[in-house]
Amino acid sequence: MKKKTPIHAYKRLLANDQDWDFAFLIALEKKKLQRMHDYFKDKGHPEVNKQAVRDIAICIRLIDIFMQDDAAYNTWSRKSFSGELRWRKLEDDMYELVDTDRKPLADFPTYVNIRNERRFFRTTPIRDAQKEGHRDHAILLIASLRQQKALHLYHLIREYKLFEWWD
Repeated sequence: MKKKTPIHAYKRLLANDQDWDFAFLIALEKKKLQRMHDYFKDKGHPEVNKQAVRDIAICIRLIDIFMQDDAAYNTWSRKSFSGELRWRKLEDDMYELVDTDRKPLADFPTYVNIRNERRFFRTTPIRDAQKEGHRDHAILLIASLRQQKALHLYHLIREYKLFEWWD
């Protein structure tokens, strides 16, 4: 039996090459991190690679969070945005969303620390929305804050740990 080359692992991903899309770049990074995780987990020195395996696994989970492809986000979006959208036609071939029977957004299923929101938004939009009674807007901002925090942590891990993974 012929040994598969690394190109086979990327074949499906590269078949849909999209040079204009940041999500494609992140998908490539995630695929490479998954392959590195499997390599470090199965081969090499277990004592040396234990930290690398842990860090890479965290990075993979963080990619899922900031690309909105994790279980918590998917559950929340299904609860919040399921149902049928109805549109009303206006003049000049424009359409307007009819949301008279729209249900309120579900609470985000995981805890997100909003005490340091100023670090990511430069203001306090979540607290302001909560004070003004804009519940749905606050929930959307909490989901966005979670995404921003995951992206920041992903880059921090790569900045501080990337060179240690190969020692």
